[in-house]
Amino acid sequence: MLTRLIGILGVAAALFMLALAPAQAKSKREKAEGLIVKAADTVSYFANDSAYEPLWDTADNAKAMVIIPRSYRGGFVFGASGGNAVMVVRNDDGSWSEPTFFTIGSISFGLQIGGEASETILLVMTKRGMEQLLSTNVKLGGDLSLAAGPIGGGAKAQTVDVLAFSRSRGLYGGISLEGAILKVRHSWNREYYGADVSPSDIIFRGKVARPQSALLQNATWALAHRNEPMNIAPVQPVIDPVTGLPVSEPAEYEDDAIYGAPLAPIEDQ
Repeated sequence: MLTRLIGILGVAAALFMLALAPAQAKSKREKAEGLIVKAADTVSYFANDSAYEPLWDTADNAKAMVIIPRSYRGGFVFGASGGNAVMVVRNDDGSWSEPTFFTIGSISFGLQIGGEASETILLVMTKRGMEQLLSTNVKLGGDLSLAAGPIGGGAKAQTVDVLAFSRSRGLYGGISLEGAILKVRHSWNREYYGADVSPSDIIFRGKVARPQSALLQNATWALAHRNEPMNIAPVQPVIDPVTGLPVSEPAEYEDDAIYGAPLAPIEDQ
């Protein structure tokens, strides 16, 4: 009876994951472009929800940000999680680099049941952490030390490699990014930029660039400067990839119906 129950719940978890997967196949280039838009939307949400003020306090000290716009977890006893991610690195002038793409996933065993969809921003706080992420793959909590936000600007935020801030929906027990593997998506980098480039070529050598990247670069810049007077403009203009004309940031977020709109900042008394 127990074996049958485990089998049923396992199938249910698999169906949950399939239901959340994209219904129509897209090219890698289209997927990469879509991920940039979703990542910018995620960053903008976190920058406008006062529940994430500890993230605001810490973001301006981050060496890099890894944005996971949507990751999925599900399982019973045996669990699995996965999603796509994009990383930008802070330049010396305070602007943010062109993005490089990753996949993230993990398999776990233990007391866990249910399913969940979540959005996550990883603040990479150390140079070591940034350099490790540019290798072929890296294990969170293993190769890099990991802590969950909110922590704020305390001493731990200066010593841990990666700080994680998330929002989620669904029911899942025993979830953690501990042990998750981040792996560079070389094929997505190649398709997005139209060139066979490494993460170091993209981030440090500046060999390639795409106008659409400005959407994410500006959103990241705004988050990193969230607690400063907004009296200077972001470095990069946001360009519509279809018309080639400058566009403004969207005022609403496509998943507000799922997660709820951002909380307004609390005015000082």
